[in-house]
Amino acid sequence: MAEVVQHREEEIEVVVDCILVNYRGDSESRGRIVHAILAWAQEHPDEWNELQERCQRRHEVLA
Repeated sequence: MAEVVQHREEEIEVVVDCILVNYRGDSESRGRIVHAILAWAQEHPDEWNELQERCQRRHEVLA
């Protein structure tokens, strides 16, 4: 059985913001995108970690 990985809300927001820069959709659409990202992250934890690290570095540079 696959292990369910819980990600901190802050990590998720950094990745979502990285992916959805200047996203103009409604919050319901954003919620569906977050759900899809979380499903993908659970299936691909190594790729998620790499993406999260890249997005975090980008976020820190832009801050």
